[in-house]
Amino acid sequence: MITIAEGLKAYHIYAQASGHSKSTIRWITSAVTYFSEFLGDKQDISQITANDLRRFIIAFGERRGYVKHPFKPERKEPLSPITVQTYARAIRAFFGHMAAEDLIPANPMQRVKIPKVQIRAVPTFSASEVERLLRAPDRTTSAGFRDFALMFTFIDTAARLSEICNLHEKDVDIEHGSLKVMGKGGIERTVPIGSRVCRALLKYKLKYRPHPIGTSAFWLSEDGGQITLNRVESQIRRYGKKVGLQRCYAHKLRHTGSVLFLRNGGDPFSLQKMLGHTTLQMTRHYCNLADTDVKQAHIKFGVADRLKI
Repeated sequence: MITIAEGLKAYHIYAQASGHSKSTIRWITSAVTYFSEFLGDKQDISQITANDLRRFIIAFGERRGYVKHPFKPERKEPLSPITVQTYARAIRAFFGHMAAEDLIPANPMQRVKIPKVQIRAVPTFSASEVERLLRAPDRTTSAGFRDFALMFTFIDTAARLSEICNLHEKDVDIEHGSLKVMGKGGIERTVPIGSRVCRALLKYKLKYRPHPIGTSAFWLSEDGGQITLNRVESQIRRYGKKVGLQRCYAHKLRHTGSVLFLRNGGDPFSLQKMLGHTTLQMTRHYCNLADTDVKQAHIKFGVADRLKI
């Protein structure tokens, strides 16, 4: 008998050896742990069926958000459909690994239809709102100019925040206008940056960047250490609040940079490479957002609706 706990240990070894990201490992571990708690005494992986996952999906869909969370209050509303879908996908991926490693004869979850989620347009900022955000930091200070240059780079590349924050000095090629980032799964890619971002990075490097202490990171805190993702996240929220932007968070800036790139005439294939997507399917989501912008603009400015005939 192989228990779920033993299966998770085997998955951790496989995932770490295969270079899976820490966030992916946490995602699958969390989902499988919830599933294990739901199953109770039924812990033998070979005895778990597709109906067990179906029952879990139904029960999990009725669960309230942040139940027993140590810091956040429990929500009155049930978990969102996208959260339920995400956990179901993680559980199916875990059992797929078990089958691939011959720890179970087959993946019983292949027969389970993952609940569909209505695709909603992800909110993004307009160009004028981005300009307001970039004017928020005090660029006469070391920390302020760093925050401006970092957000400027983030918007221009639409890269993941972790990819931008984890840049090393050798990864920033100002002369050729490119960054070498480490994406999901340890896949390295080169991302172009514009001339104005290059100038901002050069000014930060020569004038405002503190002397590094025990690190080769490009973005530094005031004491010379590498700045943390949590610090950048909180700064982005703070600057957004300062200029009156609703729900200003890092990933929203990635969405915004992607949509603005398409609005300005960029093509989906170039955006796919910039974002580090392995397929065009993920990038199509941003194309849909851009199409939504066009539709809203047509509702507001359409010609036929304004002809007096």
